[in-house]
Amino acid sequence: MNMKALNATLRPGQTDFFIGAGLSGVGYMLNFFLWEPAEDLTGTQGGAIDHVGFEVQNLEEFCRQLEAKGIKLTTPYRKVPELNNLGTAFITDPWGTSIELTEGLRRL
Repeated sequence: MNMKALNATLRPGQTDFFIGAGLSGVGYMLNFFLWEPAEDLTGTQGGAIDHVGFEVQNLEEFCRQLEAKGIKLTTPYRKVPELNNLGTAFITDPWGTSIELTEGLRRL
């Protein structure tokens, strides 16, 4: 997954080691660091930090865009009736981090 997957824009001040990206309409930014791990990394699922999450407007459409970019959803988009029809989907980044995408957390 890369910045294009999240429609992020490159911020100024890049170095060979640090890359920053802004997420449009979110007021949030991501920081990426270039490093090569000495060994294979273990994914987050089932660990002390199971996953990270982002609230996304128009989640169903965003999921279609991810799939059109070749990004596989590890859990497809769905609505959870028991949680006031919260929209949710999961993706996993190349390092095994599980990322939950939601829409509707404010209603809970």
